[in-house]
Amino acid sequence: MAAMLPQISQLLQLQERDQRIRALQKELKDIPKNEALARSQLAGDLAAVEAAQQKAKEIEVRIKSLELDIQTRQNSIKRLQNQQFETRKNDEFQALGVEVQRYEREVGGLEDQELELMETLETAKAAIQAAQTRLAGTQARVDEELKALVARAGGVQQRLEAEQAERHSLATPIDPGPLDLYNRLFAKKPDAAVVALENGICGGCHMKVVIGTLQQLRQNEGITQCESCGRILYLVE
Repeated sequence: MAAMLPQISQLLQLQERDQRIRALQKELKDIPKNEALARSQLAGDLAAVEAAQQKAKEIEVRIKSLELDIQTRQNSIKRLQNQQFETRKNDEFQALGVEVQRYEREVGGLEDQELELMETLETAKAAIQAAQTRLAGTQARVDEELKALVARAGGVQQRLEAEQAERHSLATPIDPGPLDLYNRLFAKKPDAAVVALENGICGGCHMKVVIGTLQQLRQNEGITQCESCGRILYLVE
């Protein structure tokens, strides 16, 4: 490597610190996304619990409807039986008896349906319990993940503050002109503002520089930038 300008050496140290800071800032920024991702794990289990509860409610509504239908027919049976006791006509008594039998058959059929639905309801309640158990397990796991993310965020924040303090110490002795140029470049470049020029190729944009740029670097008299991407160059030969 050719002799390096003191300013370039200073900027490279600063850049290393800035790259760490950028990585920590990204990590800190990603934590809310990771928290949302962790919480999203609950969505499927929550939906399963809600679906199981909804199914049970629907069965309960059907049972209630059957109970009302049974009660209505039992009331009709009592009414018809009262009419039987009051009538003195044999044919009317028999006709009322036929109606009573019809309602009794209907009540029997409705009660059979009710028993089947009661069994189905028990199965539905067991499904609710199973879904809630799965949800509780997922919730516990998600809570642990969220707790770890909170601790991680605190640790990253502390490291970030330490790096920023170090960055300030490194930036203070650098001449304002080169520092300002570096700051503007680093804000725009996703990787680096100061890169090596090796075999005539810029380490940032990977374009071959013109002879004048190479000669300027060899003279080593001041800051040299890549004419393609504007990054600050240092020579490696």
